[in-house]
Amino acid sequence: MLLQAATDHGLDLTRCAVIGDVGSTDMLAAAAVGAIRILVETGWGLQSLNKYRHLWYEQAAPDYIAKDLLEAAKWLVSTIKRTTPE
Repeated sequence: MLLQAATDHGLDLTRCAVIGDVGSTDMLAAAAVGAIRILVETGWGLQSLNKYRHLWYEQAAPDYIAKDLLEAAKWLVSTIKRTTPE
């Protein structure tokens, strides 16, 4: 889906972020295309970090772990502001 979105919309996936709650799918997919990886603790997030971490963490450690979507968005915006040349 990420590759199709990049093709359809002319995206550079290395400049995109994936925010998700499942390490073994969301974080691995983001890592495969070089996207920023943000894991939220809501939904399956905590279980993904605790019970299933061994299945994905070494290959796709999150760039940030957020308590929820709002925190993830705030972190992403602040990160973009710090890395964007003026």
